Amino acid sequence: MVNMSITIKEIAEKAGVSKATVSLALNNKGAVSEKTRELIWDIANLNGYNKKSYTIKKNILFIKYIGNGAAIEHNGDFVARVVDAIEFASRELKYSLTIKNIEVGEFEREIKYIDFDSFEGVIILATELEADKGEIIRTIPVPTIAVDNMFEDHDVDCVVMDNYGGIFSAVRYLYELGHRDIGYIDSHIRFPNFEQRSIGYERAIRKLGMEYSEENIKFVQPNLEGAYCNMITELESGKRIPSAYVAANDTIAIGAIKALREKGYEVPEDVSVVGFDNIPFGRVLEKSLTTMHVDKEQLGELAVKALNNKIKNKEKGCIKMVTRTKLTVRESTCPPKAEQR
Repeated sequence: MVNMSITIKEIAEKAGVSKATVSLALNNKGAVSEKTRELIWDIANLNGYNKKSYTIKKNILFIKYIGNGAAIEHNGDFVARVVDAIEFASRELKYSLTIKNIEVGEFEREIKYIDFDSFEGVIILATELEADKGEIIRTIPVPTIAVDNMFEDHDVDCVVMDNYGGIFSAVRYLYELGHRDIGYIDSHIRFPNFEQRSIGYERAIRKLGMEYSEENIKFVQPNLEGAYCNMITELESGKRIPSAYVAANDTIAIGAIKALREKGYEVPEDVSVVGFDNIPFGRVLEKSLTTMHVDKEQLGELAVKALNNKIKNKEKGCIKMVTRTKLTVRESTCPPKAEQR
């Protein structure tokens, strides 16, 4: 008797392979040997498998990858705003959303055990995910979009903010105010976004005709307390301080401002500071923070729309969408003093 309702799980059991391998074979994707692919299709056809007869599951898996938490747990409401936007956009398109957290070091193992047959697509918050994990993402047998990580060396679909352009705009703004000695406060923990912002800073300095100096780059922990303590150490070292700083994100900028003021520097009169991300705390400082605004809601909304398009249209090509940042001028910046020009 022909079984008209065989599942991918049952095909996997009969073929002696994983459900992921079955999904890859039935969707003509991935590195599945021709012998294994033929075996899977033979089992499927003999048991009445009809791909078209399967109803759409209308379920998206959202994976939140947590490395050491430095970039996503200590940076204001960034993650909450992105997740809220993903949830809202999913509901608008009639998808249900399942959320799964994956801790540092567990990504490859967890991906192997997820039942992707239960989902039409996957969105990964990949802010802290190592760049070489792009190859693992490519093995996922359903459409997948990474958020907040470009995976430049891999054919991974993604939606990211303009890290290069954002930092370039921040440096150019300070240059236009008259600053010619502009430093950078970087994170000593390296993530793809921070790497891109660091490169953007160097390119901006050189493009605008200023001297690029390693002495102007300070490395701090990417959390409020760590940035504050590390900057205190830098300021106590007696090294020269530039007339302005761009920080890798707002949290670092706020910690640095606290240290500068504690050591007698007026912000912005002595040192101007620009952040990145536009978190709410930056607006309520004694001198509110000039920053690069990132539209977190747009990141989440575009990720869902791009995934939906992949699901509906069965598109094969790789997409990389970049959202623009916008300079938000507040009180932490001003023209340099005459002697600093």
